[in-house]
Amino acid sequence: MTDRFGRFGISLIALAALAVFAALRMGAPAAYSAVLTLFDIPRLPVTFSDLGAVAQAVHCAGQGVNVYVANACMGGGRYNYSPLLLHFGGLGALASHLSVAGLGLALLFIAALAALPSPRSRVEFWLRALASVSVSVVFALERANLDAVVFLLALGGILLMRRCIVARLAGYALFCGAAALKYYPVALLALALREAPRRLALLTALGLAALAAFLARFGAGTLAALAVVPHGPPFGNCFGAIDIPLGLGIGIAAVHGAAADALMRYQMPLPLHLVYGAMILAALWRGWRNAPLYQAGFTIIEDEARVPLIGGAALITACFFMAQNIDYRAIFLLLALPGAFAVRRAGVERSGALGIAMVALLWESFFRITALSVMKHLAGPVAGYSAAIMVWLGREVLWWWVVTQFLALLICQARAALARIRA
Repeated sequence: MTDRFGRFGISLIALAALAVFAALRMGAPAAYSAVLTLFDIPRLPVTFSDLGAVAQAVHCAGQGVNVYVANACMGGGRYNYSPLLLHFGGLGALASHLSVAGLGLALLFIAALAALPSPRSRVEFWLRALASVSVSVVFALERANLDAVVFLLALGGILLMRRCIVARLAGYALFCGAAALKYYPVALLALALREAPRRLALLTALGLAALAAFLARFGAGTLAALAVVPHGPPFGNCFGAIDIPLGLGIGIAAVHGAAADALMRYQMPLPLHLVYGAMILAALWRGWRNAPLYQAGFTIIEDEARVPLIGGAALITACFFMAQNIDYRAIFLLLALPGAFAVRRAGVERSGALGIAMVALLWESFFRITALSVMKHLAGPVAGYSAAIMVWLGREVLWWWVVTQFLALLICQARAALARIRA
């Protein structure tokens, strides 16, 4: 496989998939809706709806509307993104050019895939190609969600990390810009651990100063946005550390006859919170124990693969433990995939399984909906929902395993930084 084909072939496959979806959307809307249903992506009347909602919120805020509460200007919706965006009045104009803006974002995302390291084998190429047209990618681009913008900012900063100090400073600025949009990308600053100790101290001080300035200006809006961040049942197209204990609690409540509306408002009792905390501690412990298994391979791979590996691992780990995430946020696994295969080539056997697990998670909704549909057809609704629950449980276990491996890799990065400080 030539380097040129490996670098651009994945983007070409993703571009072909985009063309197929566009053709279905315009020429066969029923088939388009059927594919979205198979992918467990709710069909909305407007394509690129998330970008449209942000544009409408910016427009409404400019008219003096309090967008953090349900309002008629936003069709009864509420704004739950960063208050910083509300100060970019030009974004409001996107509402009347939504198709162009959403398609442009999709094309930029697909082009950016070519900036990731080239695959070194046919197996890696086809697995990464499969990941590039996965359910999570389709979900993010169909909605034109801001996570796709964060992906572009993150990848841009990661590419700058391998250059001179001025370029790296620009990269950190991109990370801070991404964090100002969606908060969780602050995890990308873990890449500052690669810097010399004095430079790391300076970057830490600058980062804290930027955080203080942001909170001083946008603190009230940030709290208002966080207060209305939506949460949902753990059995659908989402991921997060909370899903298993929350799912167990809902299941127990359902067995004891709780009404449907009570299940939708379910709050975990203290014992389940203790279970949740124990699961997190166990994951941290396993990450610490697994770090030596990755250390040698992690040390010898090139920065071209190591930097996006750490960036993707930091983003996914932060998202996993901070909140419940809709499935499109799994697109950050695409950043870590090349590094997982590079560590595998360096002799870490389990890293190959890590890459396969990431691809499986990017396609999880398809497997779950297929299992539900097939089993309902063959054996009835009870068997169908039982199969879907089994796929869900497998998904949750796989997410915990992947995040534990990511913790091990992040610990390898921290140990390398500590060694430099000691030196």
